Amino acid sequence: MKKVSLLPLLTLLAPSLAFAAVDFDLTTDGGGLKNFANNVGSVLDVVVMVLVTIAVFVIIWGIFQFVVNAGDAEKRAEGRSRILWGVIGVFLLFSVWGLINILLSTFALTNENSRTIPSVSPGGFQPL
Repeated sequence: MKKVSLLPLLTLLAPSLAFAAVDFDLTTDGGGLKNFANNVGSVLDVVVMVLVTIAVFVIIWGIFQFVVNAGDAEKRAEGRSRILWGVIGVFLLFSVWGLINILLSTFALTNENSRTIPSVSPGGFQPL
C-alpha cells in the first residue's frame, strides 16, 4: 500500500527531472571569484526552486492529512507537524537564499544582472 500512495507524489516530482536540461550559463574562462560566485548563484537558484517545491508539497500533504483524519487526534497532530515543518523549511530556504544574495551584493560579486527570486514563467522555467 505504501508504494501505491507514493506513486502520485513521484508523478508530481517528475517534472523536476526537466531541470537536467537547464543551461546554467557556466563560463569556462576561469574568470575568478566573480564568475565563481555567479555560477554558484545560478546553481543555487535551481536548487532553491526544487527545495521550495518539495516543501510546498510537504505543506499540502500535511493539510491533506489534517483534513482527512479529522477523527484521529494522533493523525491530525502528525499533519499539523508536517505543516509546521514545511513552513519552517520554506522560511529557512528563503532566508538562506536571501542571506547569500545579500553577501553577493555586499561584496560586489554579482554582475550587472542582479539576482531575483527564481520563478516559473508561462513559457517555462527561466534561470536567472
